[in-house]
Amino acid sequence: MPTHPSKYQKALQIQREISETLNKSTDLQEMLQLSLERLLDLMELETGWIFLTEDETSYELISSQHLPPALENNREQLMYCNEGYTDCACLQLYWEGYMNQAVNHVKCARLEEATDNDMGETRGLTHHASIPLTIRGKKIGLLNLASPGRRRFHEDDLVLLETVAYQIGAAVERTRLHLQQTEEEVHAIAHYLVDAYANAEKINRQIGNILNRSELFHKFMQELHDHLPAWTNAAIITMEQGRLTAQFCLDHHGPKEVFDVEQAINLDQPDIVRQAYIQQHMIQGHEQPLHFVSLKDHAPLYSIALPLFMPERPEEMFGVLLLSRSAVLCGHLEIGMLEVLANHLSMGIERLRLHQEWEALLVDKERNRLARDLHDSVNQKLFALSLTSRGLQGLIDEKEHTTMEAVLELQQLSKEALTDMRGLIWQRRPGHLDQGLISSLTEYAQKIGVELSIEAPDDLDLKQSCQEALWRIGQEALNNIHKHAGTSKATIIMQLDPYDFTMRVMDEGNGGAIEKRQSLGLRSMKERAEELQGFFHMNSKKGEGTTITVRVPVHK
Repeated sequence: MPTHPSKYQKALQIQREISETLNKSTDLQEMLQLSLERLLDLMELETGWIFLTEDETSYELISSQHLPPALENNREQLMYCNEGYTDCACLQLYWEGYMNQAVNHVKCARLEEATDNDMGETRGLTHHASIPLTIRGKKIGLLNLASPGRRRFHEDDLVLLETVAYQIGAAVERTRLHLQQTEEEVHAIAHYLVDAYANAEKINRQIGNILNRSELFHKFMQELHDHLPAWTNAAIITMEQGRLTAQFCLDHHGPKEVFDVEQAINLDQPDIVRQAYIQQHMIQGHEQPLHFVSLKDHAPLYSIALPLFMPERPEEMFGVLLLSRSAVLCGHLEIGMLEVLANHLSMGIERLRLHQEWEALLVDKERNRLARDLHDSVNQKLFALSLTSRGLQGLIDEKEHTTMEAVLELQQLSKEALTDMRGLIWQRRPGHLDQGLISSLTEYAQKIGVELSIEAPDDLDLKQSCQEALWRIGQEALNNIHKHAGTSKATIIMQLDPYDFTMRVMDEGNGGAIEKRQSLGLRSMKERAEELQGFFHMNSKKGEGTTITVRVPVHK
């Protein structure tokens, strides 16, 4: 014969299944609805509903199952809070302290009102059992159960229902605490992000007018330290002479300038800085080694590397912004804020570049104006002076040697001045590099009377700014040969390798120019090379000629 489970076994089964049902969902309403349905099924009951309450001023119908039509069809009027707990007998008993355990037989004011006002079928229900949902003395709500034809519950059933009610109350409290904690965390993150975006804008305003590169980096790091202190370590790494170079670092002491070069750029080694630079997108890492000695403090931290470039010119990468801290990253919202920050720094670097170009255009404009003025006035007067001195030569008696020598000297000086002036006007004319660096240097040498030979690669793939600087350096060197070397011959040798371009300007003249190192021309050549992060050297021993060497990094 089949063995029927004992009441004890059935009670354990109900508790176990209710517990499992309560863990099926994290949504409070769904969790309670499923649990109510399962409880009614296991205890062979028809109707039930659960009220949740925060205080005695209000309550909420959170779940219900098989309500009689009178209650189901008049939910707004009969099942929702209108006057606090006073419109409901069971809730009034609950809040006034008369319901500390399951109550077997409570006359339902809602069913009574529905009957009195002929509001629909009640299925003969007039009473229900009420079980308080209480956890550690805190009132959470009520569980009401009813079934047609059943007026009372057995004492064992009430004990079981109290146990189930405790399970439900604990689940409700746990879910509420979880939702409260989640909400607090969301608010905290939202508050952090709002402050972070505001601080990012403050940083942008602070660096917006800086037109000096070192000052820009230092100010950015200082503002980062002041307004985003959660990021305890930071670094700005830029591309210099074909190599990634750490320029500025930030730690708990504040910002400081550094110079730390990474010799190779490839993806063979797991370095988030190189990956961010080459792949042109954000890279995150935790406890990753970085191939910069000055960035060793970042190694044990959570780090994020953000590429620095302008979206409209992705091929021109400035470098990488590296940020690190001990806490984990907050997700895509914070990363979005950090990308905004990197964009602000990229715009600052781009603004410097545009300002330099603007200054160069102003210089070229002034040079062109000067060239026109020289051509229109001084050049014409020198030409007239040359013609006048030649005419005087024919009018002077050959016996007047002193006068003749003065006229001949005047004629030679005016000829030399005219040659210099034509060379000066030519080198200042617009579009002087349109024909290329080699052709421009060759033509300029012809203008000033220097016989020039050039050895160079067939294809000089150099940036315009680099060609401009090399042209000015070559022009100054040829001028010095014309004026001071005591020779009219010069040689220029150009060499190009994957990283550097080298130009040597040589003559076999007097030499000895080493003594004039502080002259304006030499200082100008040196400064132009250094502006390109390059190298300038002059070797000029007396009697052995002069060699000027310029080496600059290649930026294709």
